[in-house]
Amino acid sequence: MAEKKRLPDNLQGSGVTDTGEPLEYRLLDESLLDAVCELERDAHTFPWSRKLFSDCLGVRQPCVVVFSRGQIVGYAVVNAAAGNAELLNLVVAHKSQRQGIARALLQHVIQTVSLYADTFYLEVRESNAPAIALYEAIGFVEVGTRPNYYPATKGREDAIILAYTL
Repeated sequence: MAEKKRLPDNLQGSGVTDTGEPLEYRLLDESLLDAVCELERDAHTFPWSRKLFSDCLGVRQPCVVVFSRGQIVGYAVVNAAAGNAELLNLVVAHKSQRQGIARALLQHVIQTVSLYADTFYLEVRESNAPAIALYEAIGFVEVGTRPNYYPATKGREDAIILAYTL
């Protein structure tokens, strides 16, 4: 009987955007940590710490980094355990947005976690209309909210919980 691969082994590979732009997916390693942290700081008012990304170097919460034309253009952090998977973070560089990279990356992650889970969850800021539209277009549905989940410039912001049946 063949041993099942761990989730991180399957997150590497290649793909294309809807427009045919080739993409390469690699697991976060120490050499990519600074670039991923810089993308995170550029994308979020309240970014993840370097320590959180360092924790992704293990197998529990792998971070898949997406490259276009040899340049890092985004990443996704996932977790899969006990029949469920969760998208913990997804970022595409500002200059690379609206090119189908987020959709391609998310579909790559969905395909991989479907081998390990039945349901894929994520939380998104209720004010992040572009992300919500992308998630819903892929097939995620709202299953709840987390009041005051995210820090915001003026207090806290609710998170919308979305689920995708794999």
